[in-house]
Amino acid sequence: MDGEKVALLAAGWKPTFAEMSNPPSIGFAPLSIALVAAAGLVPPSSATPVPVACIAAALTPTPKPIRIEMTPTGRARGASAIYEMRFASSAFGVSVSAAGSYRYEVEVSVRGLLERPGEIYVTWVATPNLDDWVNLGPISNEKGSAGVVHWNKFIIFVTAESSPDVVEWSQEFLFSALSPSGKMHTMAGHGPFASESCLDPRN
Repeated sequence: MDGEKVALLAAGWKPTFAEMSNPPSIGFAPLSIALVAAAGLVPPSSATPVPVACIAAALTPTPKPIRIEMTPTGRARGASAIYEMRFASSAFGVSVSAAGSYRYEVEVSVRGLLERPGEIYVTWVATPNLDDWVNLGPISNEKGSAGVVHWNKFIIFVTAESSPDVVEWSQEFLFSALSPSGKMHTMAGHGPFASESCLDPRN
């Protein structure tokens, strides 16, 4: 396709039936220029092809991470913890698990935690019913922990352990928080995470 028709296409030109029945050969670079020009990203007269990756980056917004403050227990009085959650990166824009759930990248940080000798603080992520969980690794005032979550609803919590490699948590809970989609009433409101009464008619 010549430069004149590329400019016409960018300006909204529509080919006739005859032209559509016998279309000329069109290269990828001129077509990409026309499409990007039509979107208002570059002037129609530009002769420099725009890489596909640049077009995708311009048309795909990057959402800001969600920051959630975690709730401390009495064991962590005076300390604070925050976790950040964002969609996991993917060459296709959205990353999903084999089950079709979104995959999220989470980062957890703590401040002001009174660290006791012999204790290792470990971050966990679990399903709301606590029937499946993952050890995200150790955490301290100096170093956070991070990992990828593939559940739509989940709980993040920090416990005090004797080793960073434990496969199940103890009862020494320091912080906990729900995912945004998990803030409906689930088993996360019971047991070690109890913060509301199921008998309260307001809940």
